[in-house]
Amino acid sequence: MDLREHFNRKTGRIGSSIIAEMAGMVGPDGISFTSGEPSSDLIPLVELDASFRRVLGKAELFSYPSTAGYLPLREWIVEWMSRENLAPSWLDPSCLILTNGSQGAVNLLAETFIDPGDIILTESPTYPEALLAFRREGASILPIPIDSEGPIPEELEERLSGNRVKFLYTVVNFQNPSGCTTSDRRKAAILDLARRHGFFILEDDPYRYLRFEGSPTRSYFEMAGEDRRVIYLGSFSKIVAPGMRCGWCAFPACLRNKLLEVRLSIELCSPALTQAAVFEFLRGCDLKKHIEGLAFAYRIRRDALVGALESEASGLGLRLSVPEGGFFLWGTCEGIRDMLAFARYAAIEKKVGFIPGRFFYPNEGTGEESIRFAFAKVSPEQSREGAARFKEALRSHLGSQPS
Repeated sequence: MDLREHFNRKTGRIGSSIIAEMAGMVGPDGISFTSGEPSSDLIPLVELDASFRRVLGKAELFSYPSTAGYLPLREWIVEWMSRENLAPSWLDPSCLILTNGSQGAVNLLAETFIDPGDIILTESPTYPEALLAFRREGASILPIPIDSEGPIPEELEERLSGNRVKFLYTVVNFQNPSGCTTSDRRKAAILDLARRHGFFILEDDPYRYLRFEGSPTRSYFEMAGEDRRVIYLGSFSKIVAPGMRCGWCAFPACLRNKLLEVRLSIELCSPALTQAAVFEFLRGCDLKKHIEGLAFAYRIRRDALVGALESEASGLGLRLSVPEGGFFLWGTCEGIRDMLAFARYAAIEKKVGFIPGRFFYPNEGTGEESIRFAFAKVSPEQSREGAARFKEALRSHLGSQPS
């Protein structure tokens, strides 16, 4: 019996991850600029080991935990967000759920809010795994072009004309993939559109603390205040360790009961043991110093990759935008007619990996010349070697294209 004939309709709306595909294609002996994840040498292993040792003796952590997540960590996050001016005054631990990374929050919210045919807004380009979650539930996605300041309000307003939109999904700091940060001026304009047109905002902010230069921005969540039309998603994946799978979703109190009901129906609860260890790590470390150390290290890696790629490939048509933080370089590569074919050639023949930019766009046929490099896991030495391999691949591929 072929059980595939019994797949439900949702499975037909999702496909594989291009990032996972390209990362696997490069292989262990390659140099990969594919995956937007922290470098393993920057994960605080000694401190995390001590944190786990402190919680392993607590029997209550081995029972079924709260559906909302470990209360001391929720309390810590609320205090932290308030101290950082990221939260409105009404936020308390009852308005926060711990999730399986911020992707877990995206999945929970997609499951809760989207009916097949609902219209939602996303940036264009945007995080592709969020697109997978929204499409899985049958959403119709309207793309909003972005520039260096984030989503363009005039473009957003144009798409609102004649459409009843449910929400806008936005990655606000050092966006994946473009690296842009939404300015406070843009946030104010977009909040005004949200109020006038009756949609809400999912603010995804996993890269906020990886700022290398410039000043921090405000959050939609705090700026909305008593209007309560913003849900904020945060994560410890980028500043502690992605394998801990610990993020959070902060929301208006009116959503609490339904979000907990949906969460319970999906997975009962998330692991208290891991959350308790994260809490022990956070309260036992100098978090400011830890984050400053990460930003310092990732800035060196960004600068090394920018310098290497511009030296090796700018003469062959590569153009890059340089972000003020985060994990990603975004750009275009002129003259490449099929970026996916080029990416596969580079991965297989030259053992260097990157992501074709078109997979970050909601609409097919967009971003054909765009390209994304992730620098967080790559040392300066690897960046120099990888850029040289990229140049070889680009030169060979350009020469082999039919005229």
